Amino acid sequence: MTTTTTPHTGGQASAASTAHTARRARGPRLSGLTWLVWRQHRAAFWTAIAATGATVAWFAYQRTNMLAFLDRVGWPHPASSDWESGFQIYNSRLSDTASALGLLLPVLAGVLLGAPLIAADLEQGTGRLVNSQAVSRGRWIATKLGMAVLVVAVCSTALSAAFGWWLGPAREADKILYWVAGGVTGPVPVALTLLTLVGGVAIGMILRRTLLSMVVAFGFSVTVPAIWALNWLKFGDTRTATTSDGVRDLPRLPDAAYDLDRYYLTASGRLLDQSACTGRTRKTIDACLDSKDVVGWSVKYLPTSELTPMLWTGAAVMFALAAAIAVFVCCWGRRRLY
Repeated sequence: MTTTTTPHTGGQASAASTAHTARRARGPRLSGLTWLVWRQHRAAFWTAIAATGATVAWFAYQRTNMLAFLDRVGWPHPASSDWESGFQIYNSRLSDTASALGLLLPVLAGVLLGAPLIAADLEQGTGRLVNSQAVSRGRWIATKLGMAVLVVAVCSTALSAAFGWWLGPAREADKILYWVAGGVTGPVPVALTLLTLVGGVAIGMILRRTLLSMVVAFGFSVTVPAIWALNWLKFGDTRTATTSDGVRDLPRLPDAAYDLDRYYLTASGRLLDQSACTGRTRKTIDACLDSKDVVGWSVKYLPTSELTPMLWTGAAVMFALAAAIAVFVCCWGRRRLY
């Protein structure tokens, strides 16, 4: 049997093949519900991506300037102690940036992206319209939440990695800065931001009003980083260094260790707060120390080896909370959203 192909059919097949080849050349593209969600929030997503790119470039520029300064003063063995005054400007920038990563970034994610993500749909009826087009509530919520989480996770990971890279040389230049700013490096900014994001989504879904949700989400997004800042050092395994040859010299701590607390140590092993012996003259203080049988110092500290386990332990707790809230959002929204 002979098969014939009309010129018209061949033209259609050729056009279809050309279109398919063109689509493959352009790479994978969003379609269906993911395209709709991206289209709905594209301004926020593109703003986040562009701001992340610009900020990472600024981090690289600042790190280059800081290393150039340290090279000029002969760091890590500077010839003069005057270099510390010149380093203050870099110290301030690192501290300010750490505050922005630890507080501003979670607040922006929770208030501007999380709170209105579903609350705006409930106010405007967008979700009900989509739901009427054979898209289930569960799928609609999961797609919106998943895409927002993906964008925020990628952006916050890039910012955290770039900031840790910038902060790295400060480890030996300024150990206090390294520890204080180090509390918002590694996985912590990602965990904080995701927790405030899904928290904002849950608040918006329950309150169902965009403006009110943003106000409440602001309080939540400020509270979470504040709790972390007050408690993150408690995740570390503290060490103790003591002396028993008087209070003239403090114990020698490992390089870049973080000094938590100092106490007077008595001959019986009891610890006394430093306020136990105060006075206007050295003679008065020495007499007080002798009367209390003080023989040296006891210093609690955290070695640098504790920093990474502390960050991951705290981040794991926040990731677990964020996951629990995300499950609540999906389950509650699937049953009671409309």
